[in-house]
Amino acid sequence: MNPTVSPEIQAIVTKLYQTAHTELQKEVITLLHITEEYTILASGKSPIKPDDFWVLPLGSKKTSEEFFKHIPPTPSEIEYAINFVEDNIIPIKKLLPANSELCSVSPVIQEIALQSGKEMFSQQIILSIKEMEDIFSRLAIIISGRPYSTDTLPESTSFAASLLILREIMHHFGFQDITIMKSLQTSE
Repeated sequence: MNPTVSPEIQAIVTKLYQTAHTELQKEVITLLHITEEYTILASGKSPIKPDDFWVLPLGSKKTSEEFFKHIPPTPSEIEYAINFVEDNIIPIKKLLPANSELCSVSPVIQEIALQSGKEMFSQQIILSIKEMEDIFSRLAIIISGRPYSTDTLPESTSFAASLLILREIMHHFGFQDITIMKSLQTSE
Protein backbone atom coordinates (compact mmCIF):
# COMPACT_ATOMS: atom_id res chain seq x y z
CA MET A 1 0.00 0.00 0.00
CA ASN A 2 1.40 3.37 -0.97
CA PRO A 3 -0.93 6.17 0.10
CA THR A 4 -0.50 9.47 -1.61
CA VAL A 5 0.41 12.72 0.05
CA SER A 6 -0.29 16.21 -1.13
CA PRO A 7 2.03 17.91 -3.60
CA GLU A 8 2.91 20.30 -0.76
CA ILE A 9 4.17 17.45 1.47
CA GLN A 10 6.06 15.95 -1.48
CA ALA A 11 7.70 19.34 -2.06
CA ILE A 12 8.63 19.63 1.63
CA VAL A 13 10.12 16.13 1.72
CA THR A 14 12.03 16.78 -1.53
CA LYS A 15 13.45 19.98 0.00
CA LEU A 16 14.42 18.07 3.17
CA TYR A 17 16.05 15.38 0.98
CA GLN A 18 18.02 18.00 -0.98
CA THR A 19 19.23 19.66 2.21
CA ALA A 20 20.18 16.33 3.78
CA HIS A 21 22.07 15.27 0.64
CA THR A 22 23.99 18.56 0.61
CA GLU A 23 24.81 18.51 4.33
CA LEU A 24 25.80 14.84 4.56
CA GLN A 25 27.91 14.73 1.41
CA LYS A 26 27.22 10.99 1.04
CA GLU A 27 26.89 9.13 -2.23
CA VAL A 28 23.48 7.65 -1.43
CA ILE A 29 21.04 8.69 1.29
CA THR A 30 17.68 7.53 2.57
CA LEU A 31 15.70 10.26 4.26
CA LEU A 32 13.23 9.05 6.89
CA HIS A 33 10.42 11.49 7.63
CA ILE A 34 7.75 10.51 10.16
CA THR A 35 4.64 12.67 10.29
CA GLU A 36 1.48 12.15 12.31
CA GLU A 37 -0.17 10.26 9.45
CA TYR A 38 2.62 8.83 7.30
CA THR A 39 6.19 7.62 7.20
CA ILE A 40 7.96 8.82 4.11
CA LEU A 41 11.21 7.43 2.75
CA ALA A 42 13.07 9.31 0.02
CA SER A 43 16.18 7.61 -1.30
CA GLY A 44 18.73 8.17 -3.99
CA LYS A 45 22.06 9.32 -5.34
CA SER A 46 20.96 12.57 -6.93
CA PRO A 47 21.18 15.65 -4.69
CA ILE A 48 18.34 17.22 -6.69
CA LYS A 49 15.53 14.68 -6.52
CA PRO A 50 15.11 11.30 -4.82
CA ASP A 51 15.30 8.27 -7.09
CA ASP A 52 12.61 6.56 -5.01
CA PHE A 53 9.87 7.94 -2.79
CA TRP A 54 7.67 5.77 -0.58
CA VAL A 55 4.71 6.85 1.52
CA LEU A 56 3.71 4.34 4.17
CA PRO A 57 0.52 4.34 6.25
CA LEU A 58 2.61 4.52 9.44
CA GLY A 59 2.50 7.76 11.35
CA SER A 60 3.19 8.69 14.94
CA LYS A 61 -0.45 9.57 15.66
CA LYS A 62 -2.08 7.19 13.18
CA THR A 63 -0.16 4.12 14.36
CA SER A 64 -0.65 4.96 18.03
CA GLU A 65 -4.39 5.53 17.60
CA GLU A 66 -4.80 2.36 15.56
CA PHE A 67 -2.86 -0.01 17.84
CA PHE A 68 -2.33 1.51 21.29
CA LYS A 69 -5.44 1.60 23.45
CA HIS A 70 -3.49 1.83 26.72
CA ILE A 71 -0.81 4.10 28.17
CA PRO A 72 1.69 2.55 28.12
CA PRO A 73 0.78 0.15 25.31
CA THR A 74 0.39 -3.47 26.29
CA PRO A 75 2.83 -6.11 25.02
CA SER A 76 0.19 -7.47 22.64
CA GLU A 77 -0.53 -3.99 21.27
CA ILE A 78 3.19 -3.53 20.60
CA GLU A 79 3.35 -6.92 18.84
CA TYR A 80 0.38 -6.11 16.59
CA ALA A 81 1.94 -2.75 15.72
CA ILE A 82 5.31 -4.39 14.97
CA ASN A 83 3.64 -6.87 12.62
CA PHE A 84 1.83 -4.05 10.81
CA VAL A 85 5.00 -1.97 10.46
CA GLU A 86 6.97 -4.99 9.20
CA ASP A 87 4.28 -5.81 6.64
CA ASN A 88 4.61 -2.29 5.26
CA ILE A 89 8.38 -1.91 5.22
CA ILE A 90 9.67 -5.35 4.20
CA PRO A 91 8.65 -4.96 0.51
CA ILE A 92 10.83 -1.82 0.32
CA LYS A 93 13.98 -3.49 1.67
CA LYS A 94 15.05 -4.98 -1.66
CA LEU A 95 14.39 -1.66 -3.42
CA LEU A 96 16.71 0.48 -1.29
CA PRO A 97 20.06 1.28 -2.86
CA ALA A 98 23.06 -0.47 -1.33
CA ASN A 99 25.27 1.50 1.06
CA SER A 100 22.61 4.12 1.68
CA GLU A 101 23.02 6.38 4.72
CA LEU A 102 19.88 6.80 6.85
CA CYS A 103 19.08 10.34 7.94
CA SER A 104 16.21 12.39 9.26
CA VAL A 105 15.16 15.89 10.18
CA SER A 106 11.89 14.76 11.78
CA PRO A 107 11.18 16.34 15.16
CA VAL A 108 9.95 12.94 16.43
CA ILE A 109 13.32 11.38 15.58
CA GLN A 110 15.08 14.29 17.29
CA GLU A 111 12.97 13.63 20.38
CA ILE A 112 14.08 9.98 20.33
CA ALA A 113 17.73 11.03 20.02
CA LEU A 114 17.38 13.34 23.03
CA GLN A 115 16.37 10.28 25.07
CA SER A 116 19.84 8.86 24.41
CA GLY A 117 21.34 11.81 26.24
CA LYS A 118 22.44 13.52 23.05
CA GLU A 119 21.69 17.20 22.54
CA MET A 120 21.09 18.98 19.25
CA PHE A 121 23.89 21.52 19.88
CA SER A 122 25.45 20.89 16.51
CA GLN A 123 23.72 20.76 13.14
CA GLN A 124 23.64 16.95 13.26
CA ILE A 125 24.07 14.03 15.62
CA ILE A 126 24.39 10.30 15.03
CA LEU A 127 22.21 7.81 16.88
CA SER A 128 23.51 4.25 16.69
CA ILE A 129 21.25 1.23 16.52
CA LYS A 130 22.51 0.24 19.98
CA GLU A 131 21.53 3.63 21.43
CA MET A 132 18.11 3.36 19.79
CA GLU A 133 17.72 -0.18 21.18
CA ASP A 134 18.63 1.08 24.66
CA ILE A 135 15.76 3.58 24.42
CA PHE A 136 13.41 0.85 23.17
CA SER A 137 14.48 -1.37 26.08
CA ARG A 138 13.53 1.40 28.50
CA LEU A 139 10.10 1.54 26.87
CA ALA A 140 9.81 -2.26 27.11
CA ILE A 141 10.50 -2.06 30.86
CA ILE A 142 7.69 0.49 31.22
CA ILE A 143 5.39 -1.70 29.13
CA SER A 144 6.24 -4.54 31.51
CA GLY A 145 4.99 -2.55 34.49
CA ARG A 146 7.55 -0.02 35.68
CA PRO A 147 5.97 3.45 36.10
CA TYR A 148 6.81 6.18 33.58
CA SER A 149 7.91 8.30 36.55
CA THR A 150 11.04 6.14 36.88
CA ASP A 151 12.26 7.27 33.45
CA THR A 152 12.40 10.38 31.28
CA LEU A 153 10.55 8.80 28.34
CA PRO A 154 7.49 10.79 27.23
CA GLU A 155 4.17 9.28 28.36
CA SER A 156 2.96 9.40 24.80
CA THR A 157 1.75 6.62 22.60
CA SER A 158 2.84 8.76 19.63
CA PHE A 159 6.41 8.66 20.95
CA ALA A 160 6.15 4.88 21.36
CA ALA A 161 4.84 4.53 17.78
CA SER A 162 7.64 6.71 16.35
CA LEU A 163 10.27 4.73 18.25
CA LEU A 164 8.79 1.47 17.02
CA ILE A 165 8.76 2.68 13.39
CA LEU A 166 12.38 3.84 13.64
CA ARG A 167 13.43 0.58 15.28
CA GLU A 168 11.83 -1.63 12.63
CA ILE A 169 13.25 0.44 9.76
CA MET A 170 16.77 0.36 11.20
CA HIS A 171 16.63 -3.38 11.87
CA HIS A 172 14.99 -4.59 8.69
CA PHE A 173 16.96 -2.30 6.38
CA GLY A 174 20.26 -3.01 8.15
CA PHE A 175 21.08 0.58 9.14
CA GLN A 176 23.66 0.70 11.94
CA ASP A 177 22.96 4.35 12.68
CA ILE A 178 20.90 7.36 11.70
CA THR A 179 22.13 10.91 11.23
CA ILE A 180 19.67 13.35 12.71
CA MET A 181 19.81 16.95 11.55
CA LYS A 182 18.14 20.02 12.94
CA SER A 183 14.77 20.58 11.31
CA LEU A 184 14.20 23.14 8.65
CA GLN A 185 11.35 25.51 9.32
CA THR A 186 8.67 23.66 7.34
CA SER A 187 5.17 22.58 8.12
CA GLU A 188 3.69 19.15 7.69
